[in-house]
Amino acid sequence: MAPGDEYQPIPLEDEKHSETSSWRSRRSLEDLYQAQSVRRTLCQHWVWLGHIALLSVSTTLFALAFCLHYSRLSNLAATPQSSIYSPATPIVKYENVRYNLTPIMDWSPYVGKGPEVDEAWEQISRVGDMMISREEVERLGMSLDSLKITDPRTGKVGYRAAIEVFHQLHCLNLLRQYTWKEYYVNVGGDVAADPEDVRGHVDHCLETLRMNLMCQADVGVFTFKVYPELGDDDPWPDFSTVHTCRNFDDIRDWARGRAVTWDDNA
Repeated sequence: MAPGDEYQPIPLEDEKHSETSSWRSRRSLEDLYQAQSVRRTLCQHWVWLGHIALLSVSTTLFALAFCLHYSRLSNLAATPQSSIYSPATPIVKYENVRYNLTPIMDWSPYVGKGPEVDEAWEQISRVGDMMISREEVERLGMSLDSLKITDPRTGKVGYRAAIEVFHQLHCLNLLRQYTWKEYYVNVGGDVAADPEDVRGHVDHCLETLRMNLMCQADVGVFTFKVYPELGDDDPWPDFSTVHTCRNFDDIRDWARGRAVTWDDNA
C-alpha cells in the first residue's frame, strides 16, 4: 500500500458533526412530514366543514321550498290535478264554511223580490267581462277565432272572456226573478222580454246549472234530526254542513280588476 493510500481515520469532531447533520436532516424531514400531515388534516377539516355547510344550506333551501310548496298545496289541494287551466287559479284560496240551511232559515238578502234584493244579486253576479291574451286562449284549448277586443286603456288586443261562476249566478238570479214573474214583468229586465225568449233563456239556465251541479257532484254528507220548534216529530234534513269553498270575494275582486269595456266595432 502506498503511503498516500493509507487509511486516515475521521476525527471525532467530524463524526459528531456528521451525526448532528444527519439528525438535523432526519428532524427536518420529520418536521416536513408533520407539517404536510397537519396541512392535509386542515384541508380535510375544511373540506368536511364545506360539506357540512353545503349540506346545511341545501337542507335549509329544501325546507323553505317544501314549506312554500306545502303552503301552495294548502290552497290548491282541493283542486284536482286534472282541472282545466284558468287564469284565476293562482288567486284561489280555500276556506271551510258551514251552510246556514236549517228548516227555519235566517233571513237572506238574496231571497225575495224588490230593489234591495236585486242590488244584492247585482253585487255578486255583475262584474263585467274581461280580456285574455292569445297565450291564455291557447292554454285554455280554445279557438283563436274567438272574438277579439281592444282594451281602450292600453290599446292591447286580446280575447273577450268571462268567468263561469258569474254566468251561473246570472242564471240563478234569472230563475229567482222567474218565480216572481208577476212582479218582474212590470219592472223590465230579462223576464220582461218576449215570452218565447224568456222560456228559452230559463231552459238554458236550468240546463247550465244542472250540468254544473252534476259536474261538481258534491259528495258532502248531511244527516237528519227532529226540530221541536217546527211543532212536530218528523225528522228533517240537517243541511247545516261544513263545506270547503273557494273564497268568492277574492275571485270577484280579481275579475273586477280585469274587467274591460270596449268598442263593439273595434
